[in-house]
Amino acid sequence: MHRLSAGIGLAFAFTAGAAGAQVSPGAGPVVEVIARMTDAVNHGQMPTAFAAFTASPSIVEDGPPYRWQGPGAPQAWIESMGANAQAKGMTAIDMKLSPATRVEIDGERAYAIVPGLLSYGMKDGHSERASGLLTFTLLKVGGEWKIDTLVWTGPQAKP
Repeated sequence: MHRLSAGIGLAFAFTAGAAGAQVSPGAGPVVEVIARMTDAVNHGQMPTAFAAFTASPSIVEDGPPYRWQGPGAPQAWIESMGANAQAKGMTAIDMKLSPATRVEIDGERAYAIVPGLLSYGMKDGHSERASGLLTFTLLKVGGEWKIDTLVWTGPQAKP
């Protein structure tokens, strides 16, 4: 999420510690990279957001073309989502992340599930919301966790 066209700002909020969560010991650094990426997006710091990904990640979202993969995938994803938002008349987008419900770590690989609530305003004044899940796979690269896969799943937004 870069500098989105049409002045759309994505806001992400991330909090920790859900009741009943299945979180591996040592999950802090995994959760931190997800929070760092979303915070960077929130503040329009795209180089920082893009640096949270591996060199050739996969991203799956509910906006065309639905899948981005390889070098440059995060930038292409943000550009596509911005164009999609502009084409649909969205005026503001806000993604709030809830505490991770699952984080598993196996050596240099991690898997995380984070519930999210997407809200956005439309030019005609109404707003829509969709709750879903963000699923991440992460790899340890040079001693740091990097997002290798990001997938959003959930029903279509409703007024």
